[in-house]
Amino acid sequence: MNAPLPVNVLCGYLGAGKTTLLNRLLMQRDERILVIVNDFGDIAVDAAMISRRSADMIQLSNGCICCSMGGGLFEAFERALELRKDVDRLIIEASGIAEPQRLASFALAEPELECRAVVVVVDPQSLPDRLADSRIGKVLENQIRGADAVFLSRGDIADTAMLRRAALLVAHINPLANHYKTIDAKFMQALEEPHDNQSVSAVVPDHYHQRLFVRRTVTLEPPPDRQRLITVVAQHAKSIHRLKGYLNLRGLEGAHLLQLAGGVQTLEPASLSNGMILNQLVVISPDPGAVMRLAEALEQTVSPKGH
Repeated sequence: MNAPLPVNVLCGYLGAGKTTLLNRLLMQRDERILVIVNDFGDIAVDAAMISRRSADMIQLSNGCICCSMGGGLFEAFERALELRKDVDRLIIEASGIAEPQRLASFALAEPELECRAVVVVVDPQSLPDRLADSRIGKVLENQIRGADAVFLSRGDIADTAMLRRAALLVAHINPLANHYKTIDAKFMQALEEPHDNQSVSAVVPDHYHQRLFVRRTVTLEPPPDRQRLITVVAQHAKSIHRLKGYLNLRGLEGAHLLQLAGGVQTLEPASLSNGMILNQLVVISPDPGAVMRLAEALEQTVSPKGH
């Protein structure tokens, strides 16, 4: 009989850096890792961004898995158990609005799974504003409360004062969770620690937090102009909490990955892979008006004259 399959849950708010951390783990850990990835959007952009070094990948899209524990999620766990002999670890990359307690509780209830550390990724730059936002602050607090380990992302660009402030905010919410800024031996060891269910059991999850967010998929055909696209996204950076998608751009060769996270926009060349959907952007925000205004502005970037 196979030993229980170790499971790590990876959570974090929209754009915190979960996929970046996951890719680095896939590169550095000498294990066969099975990944369940969940996108809060109509197209699975995050799945296309994950390194092919994983042993296998199970994709769930168009919803938050902690809000839809039946159907597709149960089938994903069943498939994971069927692959037990071929993998050493399961990592669940939850959507940006998922809260870890329900996912961890499922693993704890399954004898063939062994729930180990729940990791929550936090962006030090946007954390103070996100926590202060009355619409979404509770989502971040519940994510942090459910963590065994908190990874402070973007340590290469965040200054010392910003990292210290983020660490203090996290410690105030969850004094039991250890903090990490790099994937070092201590962080790798933390992944092996059993999940502390007592730190989560007192938290009452909001199963309907998905209603707080508006998501929209914007199709940009023909390919948009690069500079106009960058300008439009920058103009809406403060009101949009997450934007991502692969694009063909007018006058440029190859696909490009456009992302907006924590107010920071990036546009970089991307390698084409199977299942990648081009020229569709997922836009997410708690402000319906902001999503509508950005969608309208984005659609103007495909017009040769901007109107």
